[in-house]
Amino acid sequence: MDLHKLQQRFPLLNPFSGRTDGNYVFNFDNQLYEIPTHTVTPSEFELLQIFSDPIALPHDNDKVWLDYFTDQTDIAPSILPLHRLLFLHFDKDFTALALLRTVFEALLGKDILLLSLHPQLFVIIECIDSDEILNFDHYLNPLMEDLEVHFKMFVSDVIPDIAKTKERFNWYVQLQQFIWTYTPKHVLTQQELLVPYVAQRIDSHEKEIFISSILKNAISQPELLLMIKQLIEYEGNITLASKKMYMHRNTLQNRLEKFLQLTQKDIRQFSHRIEVYLAIIFLESH
Repeated sequence: MDLHKLQQRFPLLNPFSGRTDGNYVFNFDNQLYEIPTHTVTPSEFELLQIFSDPIALPHDNDKVWLDYFTDQTDIAPSILPLHRLLFLHFDKDFTALALLRTVFEALLGKDILLLSLHPQLFVIIECIDSDEILNFDHYLNPLMEDLEVHFKMFVSDVIPDIAKTKERFNWYVQLQQFIWTYTPKHVLTQQELLVPYVAQRIDSHEKEIFISSILKNAISQPELLLMIKQLIEYEGNITLASKKMYMHRNTLQNRLEKFLQLTQKDIRQFSHRIEVYLAIIFLESH
């Protein structure tokens, strides 16, 4: 089957939206697509069925949970044990839901709930049944290789009470719209959310005031600011930072002194380190 020719024959063909009402859904090359049923003739149905791979549509349990979180129903479908929410933000439309489920269930060693919010944003509900919680930083690259696509991941805290889950879910959905603008990370936990959240809450004019008051003349020296940011991320440890940055320790020390002269901020002091780091984050997002 040639997907390009199929798209020419069926102009209304689209990646699977998650809804089957009024659509014929088929699987091509491990991707789900949909065509409005009324546009397909009986002979075309037969042909599509011949060439279609096995179809794994979203589980009914996934749908009822999605309906609950999106206010289609008011009562939670069931009681969940300890759980956390994993938001997967893909860089392009992704329709291989069966593969996505298989890969994550294999990694986690358990069944998951998989909710599709739109073709680039999915939510996995992972029930926590032990004290061992997987750190996805170590597994992101293998996951992307298995799925053959790039994505970023937001990991919530463990939620003990289903009564809080819906409220948290809707807040997390709103966060996905901006948090990736303010962090270079590809896996962001809720504990790491403060800086990008604060950066989003301050308007442009306020950012300008903080940036200019803290960074002063260093604003015009982006290479120096990048080095200072990296040094802060290495907790101000000049010896460690110089090794990681392939820079002589004395060179790094000299640039640190130059930054101090320009800003009167000494990042060896904890309070100065916080102020400078936030100011640099604001500048990068400005």
